[in-house]
Amino acid sequence: MSDIQSKNNEHFNKTATDYDNIPQVKEMTQRAAEVVIREYIASTNEDYVKGASVIDFGCGTGLCAFNVAPKVGRLLGVDASEGMLNYLNHKLTTNAENASIRDKVKTVQHLVTFDDPLPEPERSQYLAGADGGVDMVYSSFVMHHIEDVQGITNALAQKLLKKDGWLIVLDFEGLHNHHHGDGKAHDHGHGHGHGHQHAEGEKHEHHDQHEHHGHHEHHGSENKVEEMHGHYVDADGKPLEFVAHKAGFTPEGFMEIFKKAGLVDVEAKHSFGMDREWSGKNIWTDVLVVKGRRP
Repeated sequence: MSDIQSKNNEHFNKTATDYDNIPQVKEMTQRAAEVVIREYIASTNEDYVKGASVIDFGCGTGLCAFNVAPKVGRLLGVDASEGMLNYLNHKLTTNAENASIRDKVKTVQHLVTFDDPLPEPERSQYLAGADGGVDMVYSSFVMHHIEDVQGITNALAQKLLKKDGWLIVLDFEGLHNHHHGDGKAHDHGHGHGHGHQHAEGEKHEHHDQHEHHGHHEHHGSENKVEEMHGHYVDADGKPLEFVAHKAGFTPEGFMEIFKKAGLVDVEAKHSFGMDREWSGKNIWTDVLVVKGRRP
């Protein structure tokens, strides 16, 4: 186990029961689940998705999985953190609102690698046979914690997916502070119409269904990286050791990772953006989605 993986496990085991209370985390994971299902339906069809076998890689406390599970056939949540899975299973078995998905959601504590993608008996249950593998693997806000993103993408794509299965990943594209004329960051309780100009020259328009302030921010790649790094610090200002990719990802970069993993029909794009609180500041968070099919 790598040093950063050990730090991830230590952090998430310690914070598992408090994770769901992080500001805006439920909204962000619910929106991520909606994107996963929408993109999967767009790549297949609604009837196929209803019967699909799915793996939630890095499922955490189940916030995304509990929103995806009602839309698919069965879901296996995989996470390396015992604490996060214990809390997921506690919520699954005790919360009345999860009663309808209890029979279709299973979990396993495991560190996924190329040589050991799943332990037994899950390996035989999900991966055995000529047509072994699941219909779709997804992850939400997991990859920025993983040092070897290419390696884990190879494992997900080549070891967990069946032929014609889809891999769908959501993660951070950028974090942006919004300042008004008084120089202070304001907490907006509603949406915006942002035009973010990124280094690649692609302008993302964010139009939530609320009143628009009409911010137009132009971030070069250097400012974007500095801004991202600046948020991933602890109370003493030290960089968070359990975040491997503090600068986030670009759609182009993730497309290259997917293609190197052997996936085809690869697409990557800005998915959504939202305000959230982070380290006592109000920040704008951009989220990208990338998907690809195993040929």
